[in-house]
Order: sequence, then structure tokens, then C-alpha cells
Amino acid sequence: MSDDLAPADYAILLLLKIEDREISNTELNELYGVRLLSPAYERLNAGGYVVSRTDRRPYRHSLADKGVRVLARPLALGEEQTEAAERRSGKEKQLWAALAAVHRENLDLRAAGKPGDDTRSQDPRGLDERIRAAYGQVADGPGDWVSLTEIRALLADVAKADLDKALEQLLDAPDVRLEPEVNRHRLGQRERDASLQVGGEERHKLAIGLR
Repeated sequence: MSDDLAPADYAILLLLKIEDREISNTELNELYGVRLLSPAYERLNAGGYVVSRTDRRPYRHSLADKGVRVLARPLALGEEQTEAAERRSGKEKQLWAALAAVHRENLDLRAAGKPGDDTRSQDPRGLDERIRAAYGQVADGPGDWVSLTEIRALLADVAKADLDKALEQLLDAPDVRLEPEVNRHRLGQRERDASLQVGGEERHKLAIGLR
């Protein structure tokens, strides 16, 4: 959850994620009928969610690492934004609910290992390297515990069985841990579906870089 993001901010982050490239305001307007302007782009840049190039017009924007991490989780509003949302119209609330629901469904499909676009280029890196790279995208630092839902979402092109095997093999590395969630009441269906069975026990979170 990010307390400083409003529904409109999430919408921009999702557009940038879909484009997966640096895109100009002109292109955003042509494709989606929106532009990322001041003060919105300045706030998203300051928060570390977006990188904007404003040295010449049209301004160009791309998703930053923090934006990627936010979109690896279900959309949620912080307390301040929730209070503001209560003052929005019924239509605005419906649009936010639809946006959050579609994003959650997309995360669920990825976590379940459903097949994606067959035209997607194959990543030449080994799964070990890709898991470590995905962990680096969502972890705050080495040794930080990260939910497997986030790892699976970033490796959605990998079959669940293959990713399960790679994660289990990664346990042979001295800096890797896979542990169950102690507070079971925190687990939702997404977390259970994304868990890994190791020695008859469900593991829900991953840490890399432990010494």
C-alpha cells in the first residue's frame, strides 16, 4: 500500500507498465487520451514511482523501480487517500473499483502460472538469475522478506512447475531462505496459491542476501 498514491496515479502507473518503455505525452494522448503534466509528474518523480525527461518537449515518462514494486501488489489506498475517496462521486468510485479488480485479476492469473502472450520474447537468462533479479526489483534491500506472489507476478512467463523447481533448487545457495508466513491470518488465496511446498510445508516468503 502507498499512502501517497491516488487512483489517478495508479492509472498512470498501469499505463506506463503496459507500454513498458519511455513514452511521450503526445503518445499518451494519442493512445489513451491523457497526458502526465505538472504537478502530477513532479509528485510521482519525487516519490520514486516515475522517471520523467523534461529537457525538451514533449515530456517523456517511464516507470521507475518503485512503480514496478507497487504494481506487483494489489492496488490499495492509504488512509489519507481513502478519506478523499469517500468524497468522490459514485461513478468515480465505480471506476476505481473496476481498476483495482482488473489489476488483482491480472496478478492472480500471473501467480497461478496461466499462459501469457506466446509472442513474448524468451529471456536468455537462467531462472536462478531471473529470480534474483525479480527479488531485487521488489525487495527494499538484501535479506528483506518478499512474498512469493510478487516474485511469481514478475516471472509470469515461466510455468509454475518450472519456477517451483528453480525456487527449491535456489535453497542450496547459502544466502537464500524460503519460509512460511507465521501469521497465518494474513494469508489470502493469492498467497496460498503462490506458496511453494518444501518438505511437506508451505513456504510463502523469500529472502536473498542473508549472511
